[in-house]
Order: sequence, then C-alpha cells, then structure tokens
Amino acid sequence: MKELKDYRKYVILAVPLILIVFAAAAYVTSQSHNSDLKRFSSMGEIESYLKGASGTGSIFYYGTDMPRLKVNTAEVGANDYLTTNIQVAGVDEADIVKSDGNYIYIASGDTVYIMRTYPPEEAEIVSKITINNSYSVALYINGDRLVVIGNGYSVAGLLKRYPISIANSFVKVYDITDRSSPELVRELVTNGTVSGSRMIGDYVYIVSQKHPYVYDYEGEDYKIELPSYEYGNITKEIAPHEVYYIESEETYYYFITVISLNIADESTPPSDETFLAGASSTMYVSTENMYLVAHRSYPVRIMIFPPSTSADDWREETTVYRLGLDDGKIALEANGKVPGQILNQYSMDEYNGYFRVATTEWTSNGSENAVYVLNMEMEIVGSLEDVAPGERIYSARFMGDRCYLVTFRQVDPFFVIDLSDPTRPSVLGYLKIPGYSSYLHPIDKDHMIGLGKEENNLKLSLFNVEDVGAPKEVAKFWLEYAYSDSEALYDPKAFLFDAGRQILAIPVGWTEQGGAWNQGAFVFNVSTNEGVVLRGTIVHQSGIEGWNLTIRRILYIEDAIYTVSNDQVWISDFGTLDLIKTIVLI
Repeated sequence: MKELKDYRKYVILAVPLILIVFAAAAYVTSQSHNSDLKRFSSMGEIESYLKGASGTGSIFYYGTDMPRLKVNTAEVGANDYLTTNIQVAGVDEADIVKSDGNYIYIASGDTVYIMRTYPPEEAEIVSKITINNSYSVALYINGDRLVVIGNGYSVAGLLKRYPISIANSFVKVYDITDRSSPELVRELVTNGTVSGSRMIGDYVYIVSQKHPYVYDYEGEDYKIELPSYEYGNITKEIAPHEVYYIESEETYYYFITVISLNIADESTPPSDETFLAGASSTMYVSTENMYLVAHRSYPVRIMIFPPSTSADDWREETTVYRLGLDDGKIALEANGKVPGQILNQYSMDEYNGYFRVATTEWTSNGSENAVYVLNMEMEIVGSLEDVAPGERIYSARFMGDRCYLVTFRQVDPFFVIDLSDPTRPSVLGYLKIPGYSSYLHPIDKDHMIGLGKEENNLKLSLFNVEDVGAPKEVAKFWLEYAYSDSEALYDPKAFLFDAGRQILAIPVGWTEQGGAWNQGAFVFNVSTNEGVVLRGTIVHQSGIEGWNLTIRRILYIEDAIYTVSNDQVWISDFGTLDLIKTIVLI
C-alpha cells in the first residue's frame, strides 16, 4: 500500500507539471502557427467582437543606405546630391526635407517651401504651399510630382463643454513642372490618422488608423464608425465584409487601413485593405511586402512548481501582419506572433524569403532579448533567445546573412549574429564597451558606424567586423561637453553619411561650460583608414534660448552643405564650412 500511495503522489504532482508542459507547448505553437484570417459578415458581428474587448481605448486618439544620385542637369547644373536616409533600396520614406538636386522641399509647420538651391549664391524660395488644420506633415518627391502627407483635424462640436476634434489624414499630390506655381492634381482624405507610409515607384502606400467609436450627436452616445476615404468626387466606405480580423485578446482595437495611391496617373483608383487589430505604429516595407506590427502585454497566471505556490506574470507579444504589395495592389496574406516587443523598423528585415526580427521581452525575472526568423506564412522557423539577459535592445541592423545587435545596461555589448541558416541563428562574437549605440549604419560589409551616448554625451563608434568572432571598436569620437544630444539618435533621417565623399554629419545640441545652449551641425570625415575625425561645426544658434534654429536635417548638393531648421536654411561651403547664404523661411 505504501508503494501505491507513493505512486499516486507522483501522479498527482506530475499532473500540474504535464499541464504546464502542454501549456508551454501550446504557447510555442501559437507563436509559430499562422492564425486563420477571417472577415466579418455584418456590422452586428463587429459590434459583438468589440464588446468582447475589456477596453475601448481613448476616444480622442491620434496616431501618429543613402544612394548617391546623378540627375538631369539641364536646368541648373547640380548633379551630385544625397537622397533621404532610407532603410531599403527602392522603398522611399517620407521626410520633412526632400531634394532632387535642383530644389529642396521643406515642410515646416503647416507650410511647404520649394527652394531653388543651385548655384548656392542664387538660392531662393520660389513658392510655398499652406496646408490648413494640419500637423505631422511629410513629403515625397517623384520627378515633377510633390506628395504631401499629413494628419488633419476639425472641431465637430462640444462634449460637456470640451471641444471634440475629429481626426483625419490626407495625401495631396502637386504637379510641380513649374516649381514657382504648384498645382494640386490629386487628393485623398481618410477619416483616420496616418501612422506610416512608403513610396514604391509611382505608388504611395499609407497606413491609416481609426478608432472604432465616434460621438453620435443625435443619440448623444458613441457609435461604431467604419473607415472611409474620399478621392476626387468619390467616397469609398469600407464595408463590414471587407474587414479582416483574427481571434485575439486585444484590449484596445483600431481599424487599420492600408491604401495605395498612384501619384502619376489620376485615373487609377486607389486600392485598400482593412483589418481590425491593436494600434500599429511600426512598419517595415520591402519592394514586395509590408509588415505591420501590433504590440501588447497581458497578465497570465503561471503555475509554479510545486503547485502550492502561484504568481501573476506578464507576457509580452507582438503580432506581425504581412501584406503583399504588387504594383499598387494590396492583399493581407498572413499573420503571426513573436514574444516581446520590437524597438523600431531597423529591428525588422526581409531577406531571401524570410522575415527576421529582434525583440525585447520584459518578464517578472527581468528583460530577455531574442532574434526570430519567420517564413512568409509568418511562422517561426528559427530563433536565438536569451541574448544578454537583464539588458534591452538599443539598436539593430540586419545586413544579408548577419544581424548586428546592441543591448545596454551599463556597457554596450555589440553582437554579431549569424543568420546564414535561418533555422539556427547563432552568435558569432561580441564586444563590450562603455555607453551604447542607438543607431547603426553600414559603411561596407566589414565596417559599421554606431551613433549613441556615453555618460550623457554623444558618441560615434567605428566597428570592424572582419573577424566576426572578435569585433573591434577601431575608432571613437566622444563630445566632451556637459551635455549633448541629437535628433539622429532616434530619427535616422537626420543622419547624413556618404562613403564616397567620406562625410558624416549630424545635428547636435550641446551645453558649453557656463550653461550656454548651442544648436548646430557637427561635420566629420569618416573612413575605414582614418577613423572618425571632426572637420568642423556649423552653428545656427549660440547661447540663445529657443528651438526654431534647431537643425532638423542636413544634406549636400555639389559643393555646398545645406542645414535646415524650422525657420532657416543655411548654405555653407562643403570644404571650408564657411557660410555662403542664409534663407529665412517666412
């Protein structure tokens, strides 16, 4: 009998453990199995689905390698300039400053300026466009087409004496054959807010987010409103049966609508795809696919062995949606999940039919980092987990068969990760140095630039990865001020680099001894042979309070460097950095 009792004891103790194993297996399976995409059949079904959520979100929600080019020089003679710092060749990204080598296009506040740039001594504003009731305006330039994208608003009324702002977003396409007289030739307006966009060829793709609920004045309550958009004299209302969804446990839902607009042919109607998901503000786009991610964290009861104890834990996961892009056509094709959260677009990449992503997951035991490889069905086929436990990812960059990863807590571990076998990612080598890098930019296959901070000041590092098992920091520049900062730390579009001209420039704000605050651009010579050498500074503001002279973007055209703030454009000599001309934006 004693043996039987012991046997029963082991069985009783084993059951919870078995349940834990099956639960863990089910969780892993859920990460790698593509959930079936479904469509709603009616508005009633959408209402029932949303009522199942534990929250409705805020009613007043608002979403929010540099190629070197030669251009036609018939008009003004400029033939050497840099485009926007983009992640994927052939996939342009909207920015507040664009150039075509002859003109610079600047979005400042609610105004878009078109400035003739060459020769620099004759630079001038030739026209400007005012966009009323708008914010977060960004631009694309495509030949003689200027695309202005942004979010807008209108006051719809009062609720308990407080104004209700109705959010919308817009795409305005201008014919700028005559730069002095832009002509609006196409416009699209949605009832959501733009959270991201890309341009591929003649198509602009925008991602519009819309909260499901709006205030109904007649019923004095909130009602569900589906996404819609207007173009020309046509209004397209998304029908319930056009809305995709997956079975999930989101707390806050939004309608996500991806719309493509042909900016060269006004007769081509837009294409769209809509799905209901958590808020999505991070995206990665290749020439064939768009990946949108929605992060969430939720409590889960974890049974701790022995079963007499239990604890509440938090689980983080990110849902990835893949939409196929084909000459303006959009199709939601797959979705999947990975543990943790994604830092930004540079933590994602598509390569040889696989999607790679770096994540940080926060648990009750601290942070955990990982790299996952997914196939085109968004199923996990390979993973590298437990990278630098207790730290978090500060930057990532995927380059072919490698991933470069920076984590941080007190020092900067720079990891080189092998992805040549998608099913078995592995760490090739790593380096620990003080500080961290929040942006990584490749020079060539064996050298990487890191921009970050050390002791509250900006730092530039040059990494050599020829020996992947022992990467080295072969050069470093540290700004020795009381404090320094740069927009390029969190927005790579403010980062200018050209390996051919061996130039690197970033906007910098810094504090001199005595507390005087300065705004300017630091210009460096960078090469694999000479390292990182400060060539000089262009100072827009010295010891003066205010932010209108903060440099937002830096670019060059031929032998002139253009530093752009919200109020002014300074034109400086490329070699000496001496000021040539100042253009005031009024």
